[in-house]
Amino acid sequence: MLRIFLTIKLFNIICSIYFFKKVGGQLKIKLTSFFLLLICTIYYSVYVEPTSIRTKHLIFSDNRLNSNTTIKLIQISDTHFNNKKDIERFKKVIKNINQMKPDFILFTGDLVSDIRKFSYKNEVIRLLKELNPKIGKLAIYGNHDHGGYFTEQYEELLTESNFILLKNEEKTYYVQKQKVSFIGLDDYMLGNKQYNDILDRIQKNSYTVVLAHEPDIADLTKTYPINLQLSGHSHGGQIYLPLYKSFIMPPYAKKYNRGVYTLSSKYNSHLVVSNGIGTTKLPIRLFTPPEIVSIEITGQNKK
Repeated sequence: MLRIFLTIKLFNIICSIYFFKKVGGQLKIKLTSFFLLLICTIYYSVYVEPTSIRTKHLIFSDNRLNSNTTIKLIQISDTHFNNKKDIERFKKVIKNINQMKPDFILFTGDLVSDIRKFSYKNEVIRLLKELNPKIGKLAIYGNHDHGGYFTEQYEELLTESNFILLKNEEKTYYVQKQKVSFIGLDDYMLGNKQYNDILDRIQKNSYTVVLAHEPDIADLTKTYPINLQLSGHSHGGQIYLPLYKSFIMPPYAKKYNRGVYTLSSKYNSHLVVSNGIGTTKLPIRLFTPPEIVSIEITGQNKK
């Protein structure tokens, strides 16, 4: 409906340009240029950027891993499935991810915008099953995954899709004989916020990745010997202007809202905040393209 409304508004704007006959020449040129720019911007933000999914490539290294070790992670976040078009678009995401042959696929929450209005659960399960990493698929709750009485359904859906759902839990793997731990925190807004018990168990000899939907939790996690925190939630603001930054950020994504941050030089820890794939409230994006995040972790220890 919003797309139809915006299309009508675009038509009205175009028509209004022809009513500038009594306006002076220079002003008419300026107004016409302004309206044309506005039309192009609206069209791009509604029809182009939301479907232009990019892959962001990042590399981190750490001395907790041997120098001959390379671990490949893929982070996807905030799919916010709403309709059949979202399902079809995600097929390209799956193809791109599987071609990269990651060791792990990590989902950082907000699968569906509103489960009460969503009727494609079986299609989502089928698609998520097609994601095929070498080692494992892990996920956490986002605020939308708890909302609308979705908590239990979300767990069932992910389990059927062969994902391991971490709720203030840790999952440890040995990759190329190196210990790698994933800690999944429950959603801060609607879940269980008792994080200290699981964070207190972090071992300094293990490369540790924390999955936390809301990025501002990093002010807590950076006090622990973690290596990497992966978050979403903010969508990068959906609308981002270089001079004004993002107009609206959700709660707990005010301080850290897009891109990569260094959290602690002591622990060599970083935070990655994904723009996510879907949208909420308004189906628009401007200078905040949807993204898959590809992360390569390499070792520095030459022992």
